[in-house]
Amino acid sequence: MVIKLGHDNNVQTPGHKAFLEFKKIVEEESQGQIEVQVFPGGQLGSVQDMFEQARRGDIQMSVTATTLFTQTIPEFAIWDSFYMFDDATHAHRVLDGKAGIELMKPLESMNLVGLGYMEIGFRNFSNRKNPIMKPEDVKGLKIRGWGPIQIAAWESVGCVLTSLSWSEVFTSLQQNLIDGQECATSSFYYAKFYEAQKYWSLTKHVYTNWLWYANKDFMDGLSAEHRSLIEEAAKKTIRLDRELIAASEKEILDKLPGLGIEVNEVPLEARRAMGEIMNGAVKNQIVEKCGIDIYNFVMAEIEAERK
Repeated sequence: MVIKLGHDNNVQTPGHKAFLEFKKIVEEESQGQIEVQVFPGGQLGSVQDMFEQARRGDIQMSVTATTLFTQTIPEFAIWDSFYMFDDATHAHRVLDGKAGIELMKPLESMNLVGLGYMEIGFRNFSNRKNPIMKPEDVKGLKIRGWGPIQIAAWESVGCVLTSLSWSEVFTSLQQNLIDGQECATSSFYYAKFYEAQKYWSLTKHVYTNWLWYANKDFMDGLSAEHRSLIEEAAKKTIRLDRELIAASEKEILDKLPGLGIEVNEVPLEARRAMGEIMNGAVKNQIVEKCGIDIYNFVMAEIEAERK
């Protein structure tokens, strides 16, 4: 039996390294009865291509950020809300709990089942003028805009948005056409934005998940023993991915001061205050997609899982 697993990350990322461990676990514990073939870096096509391949059963598994599929599965739009989670462990409790499980159910109508949520992590905020410590600190900053929800949210706290593609951001920062931008810590580092910015504020305003899914016919056709083996291996893989992401984040944050970047934590109270404003600005757009019942259910679960 062969499991073909395609994803779009490069071979150096925590996600790919975790999938190699999945391959090892499944092949060893099945005593060679199951072979796992991992295809990284978009070898099998775009995330949309692999989604369709998994639906048809041409491949058995793939993974994507839910934000990329809100047109296909509108319920996923709920995860585009701002300041949902206080930290990574809060996000994990929600995604591994009732809300995460419920939000995987729409996959079934597309002949898919969810295996769980890996992660890409939190997006944070860089700029050249001042550290972000409270909502007022972003007022008047010119930043990159890239989507209706993101633009509406940042405009609600006083940012000035300029529509730019990702490839234009570095030059725009260098030339002071924009003051700052927001992205994952790894993206900030590998894009070398530290050469054109001074402050990296850990706003943690959006958490990007990485949903792992499988062809439903394939999973339903497995023996009880093999299905249990694969599901348990997936849980171990998800834990490893999260551990590797956390280690990578820490490693990069430790490097940034030596590159001239001032790194600061944003107080939780300030993040919650920004979240109240920003989510108020985008709630209607998100509810139009996911529905009010899903919105209220997920938000209630998020509050229940706060520590």
